[in-house]
Amino acid sequence: MNSNEIQMIVNKAVKYRKFRKDLVQKSLYWFLHIYFPDYLTYPLAEFHKEILTLVETNTTNLAIAAFRGSGKSTLVSTAGVIWSMIGFKKKRFIVLISNTARQSEILMSNIKAVLESNDILKADLGPFEETAEEWNISSLVFKDYDTKVMAVSVNESVRGIRYKNKRPDLIICDDVETLDSVKTEENREKLITWFDRDIVPLGDEATTLIMVGTIMTEGSLMHTLKTRIELGQLNGVFRKYPIIDGEGVILWKSRWPNEESLSKYKHDKGIVERSWQTEYLLNDWISEDQIIRPDMITLYDEIPFGQYPGSQGFIAVDLAIAKTDSADKTAILGGYMLRENGQERLYLLPNYINKKLNYHEALEAIKSMARGMDSGEGTNIIVEDVGYQRAMVETLLSEGFHNTVSYQTLGQDKRARLETTVHNLETKRILFPKNSDNILVNQLIRFGFERYDDLADAFSMIATKSFQIGIYNGPIMVKSTGLTQFRRRDWADREDDQMFRRMGGNWRRIMG
Repeated sequence: MNSNEIQMIVNKAVKYRKFRKDLVQKSLYWFLHIYFPDYLTYPLAEFHKEILTLVETNTTNLAIAAFRGSGKSTLVSTAGVIWSMIGFKKKRFIVLISNTARQSEILMSNIKAVLESNDILKADLGPFEETAEEWNISSLVFKDYDTKVMAVSVNESVRGIRYKNKRPDLIICDDVETLDSVKTEENREKLITWFDRDIVPLGDEATTLIMVGTIMTEGSLMHTLKTRIELGQLNGVFRKYPIIDGEGVILWKSRWPNEESLSKYKHDKGIVERSWQTEYLLNDWISEDQIIRPDMITLYDEIPFGQYPGSQGFIAVDLAIAKTDSADKTAILGGYMLRENGQERLYLLPNYINKKLNYHEALEAIKSMARGMDSGEGTNIIVEDVGYQRAMVETLLSEGFHNTVSYQTLGQDKRARLETTVHNLETKRILFPKNSDNILVNQLIRFGFERYDDLADAFSMIATKSFQIGIYNGPIMVKSTGLTQFRRRDWADREDDQMFRRMGGNWRRIMG
């Protein structure tokens, strides 16, 4: 449909109220063109139309990452809110959430401004009144529609909120993440916990939850929702709209017809490269001295046990026994090494530990992880050879974990040790679990920016020492006809018991 045809329909809708109301109730696209013509400075692009269609549908969860200036807030948090109330969806309790109280007020002010300045919309929708409630939350009540729109911020309490007897049936999170909130693992975890514990339970089975934003850092809330949807852990739709797509195509051609116009926009706005990469191209920021890039991370679905002969379990431990607020965390990272077509590959496990533990708790966690692996007490346990960590090596050896070894840094700092792992990452000899919480990957990719880097250090240890040790092929075996002349069983006997316990018979290791 060309611009002239669109304008003809708009003109007819403005003239005939019944035609207008019937049209806008069925379509958010026409609602936008009829009530928001001043907002449409440039013709809508295809990605705009897709967003409008997604908002119209009955998608339970919708996550939209779009470049800054794309108009996503106008489409979803302004026009989308009003249409969801008067359109066929008939939403009755709408909650808008933004990062700060000030941003939430702006979202509400945008809705009020449209209602107060648009005579046609006001005549169709009104009357409305503003109410002040506890927590100093701004809200709008629409009597004719028995609907309430409320705006809150991330830090405000919303548990159990209702309008009359209704739970929220539309929740829109608009830019709840900022550069500061995704900068550290601790902040990212805090926001995800808030979302899971406070926001998701607000509604019921009929509630639609929409997330719109820009930042796509690994481990951010937006990225977490994307991962959950792609893995089938969350029923919903994710869409990503960078200003230029992966094929080099400008998404909003009516606004920026070519690269020259886009370059001029970038220059006139003074957009620095970091902002361009993160907020417009929706890439995770990669600094010039970044060691590990996202493209180095190879994922696996399942470890191919049984497909290749030989495997060995490994665990790397980076101890931090203090539990104060400023202390580091203990990191315990496990993995299996398999020999595939003559080449050894390390499959890291998803059940790693990264939290504050005292010495006894760390010891028990290491032993539990080792015993949960096929290699059992024969697992190669790698502990850094520094300070009090040496005591852990001695303790594990004394408790029967005879493949515990020290890891010597040889004077290298953490950065240098991580750099030694790059070759095996680039050659896909180290693989990461697909179904994981991304904390390990975040610490690797964002090394030097994260508050905690304990898992990254444990990764350096297991990624280097495991390839040095390799896969142990095991001892030669024969059937025993009697007691061995060596009555004192050593560590090798215990290891053999673990390796061959399922083989049956009275097997003994040849000593000599």
